[in-house]
Amino acid sequence: MGRRARFRGAKATPKTLEKDLLEKAKMLAEDPHLLLPRCTKECRGCDLKKAVEKMEKVSSRRMDPKKLDFSMNWGDQLVRAYAATISLHVAGKVPYLATTKTPMGEVSFAMRGKVDRDKLIGVQHFDHPELRLLALWSTAQKRGLHIYSTEKEAICSPDGPRPPAEYVEEVLSLLPYDLDDNNDCPHAKEGRGIKVTWRGGGQTVRVCPSCVKDINTVHVLASRIAAEDPTDDFAVEVISDLKCTSSCDDCRVKEAYQLSKDLVDRYLKAELNDTTLLEEQFKARSASVRQREQEVYMIGDTCYGKDKERFLAALRGTKAEKKAISGLISSKKVCVLSRTDQTANLLSDLWSEHKEDLLGAVASPDIVRRVLSERSELTPSQMVVEAERLEGYRGIEGELPALEGLGPLGSMADRVARTTKTEGKEAALRQVEKGKGSDHKTRSVSYAFLTALGEGQSRSWQFTREEMDFGSYLAPFAQRLLVEKGEGYAEALSLLLEASGSNEKLKKG
Repeated sequence: MGRRARFRGAKATPKTLEKDLLEKAKMLAEDPHLLLPRCTKECRGCDLKKAVEKMEKVSSRRMDPKKLDFSMNWGDQLVRAYAATISLHVAGKVPYLATTKTPMGEVSFAMRGKVDRDKLIGVQHFDHPELRLLALWSTAQKRGLHIYSTEKEAICSPDGPRPPAEYVEEVLSLLPYDLDDNNDCPHAKEGRGIKVTWRGGGQTVRVCPSCVKDINTVHVLASRIAAEDPTDDFAVEVISDLKCTSSCDDCRVKEAYQLSKDLVDRYLKAELNDTTLLEEQFKARSASVRQREQEVYMIGDTCYGKDKERFLAALRGTKAEKKAISGLISSKKVCVLSRTDQTANLLSDLWSEHKEDLLGAVASPDIVRRVLSERSELTPSQMVVEAERLEGYRGIEGELPALEGLGPLGSMADRVARTTKTEGKEAALRQVEKGKGSDHKTRSVSYAFLTALGEGQSRSWQFTREEMDFGSYLAPFAQRLLVEKGEGYAEALSLLLEASGSNEKLKKG
């Protein structure tokens, strides 16, 4: 608002534009008061009234070419613009049009005389609610006026921001939001989003984060105001649904949630829109909380203070993920600001600064180093699960005997059993698929493991009747191998091999 139009050059006049400009020039020649805003108060020495009085004299002498030429090249810029415009009516034609870019889009106007471009555009488009203000800006700024432009007319308030009701109604309708009678979006009652208070207009607009768009609400509402500062009647806040679940004597989180003066200024200058204001406030708020608090735990807008147990109980995720986070916050004071209650998201946020501590909560140092160096393609959540799995595998391996010299069948059975114990059913099924082979014994043992894992019937189509019958007989032996430990494990494997008819023998390492 108040920004000068940029000149783009002159071009021949299209007939429709020429006709429109000539019609407006005729109207102004007959009645210069069309440029005068409606006054809400009689002011002594009104610059605009003085200018219109001069315009009346110009109009009365418009048929004198020399006097009209003098008027559009000398004196008050607004009067010059008027003289230049009515000269089109006198000439009966528009030789050339200039095209400019304005905040309202591309605009065409007739170049005449030594006239300020904005004044010329404003006068020639006196019936346009935004463009007419270009002729009035300098006066509004110089005299401290607030001039409100509606579809029908401009209205001048000399005593500060006092928007007329018709202006308020019109510009509220320009907002691209689905607002109710209270100017709230459908989700405003949730208590989060942007809040714009229009003091003089007696209106408050509330829009939630889900509904905000890439527009600046204040600048839409002030888009038809000419004043030194068109936004001086507005206040903006970012409202949050901050919930405190703990009573903290020295709480500084509430301070951090206040919208900073810097962000307010940037928003009112249109450097930020509704969407980016919320984004910048979230970043600034998080940084401010971390700056003020050495230890605090939050999920969204819910603050748990220093209560670790309640914070952990509110998180949703796997046991491994929760164990990693619990280990971290138990070992040191941390400021944890989780976007959601999902532990996977929180691990990602904490990872760059605390990955060693998070992995160290579920695995020994050598496994932590191994996962970080060898499994970098995994997400933080997957790394935590992998580290816990490897740690668990180490414990289970310690309970199983070391076996040497196993033949093909024994190796396959041992591999499936160990995978079941360390990685679970799905990983074990993949091992069965890889090792089922083509000979009768191996395929029968494979079917035995499938049956023991509860998947024999669903995969029976892969086996012959003989393989399934023999595999069903071997299933109890396979089932025992899956649950045994220590010496019982070696014995169970030996019995499975013997029952299968294999000549392979076990050797303990």
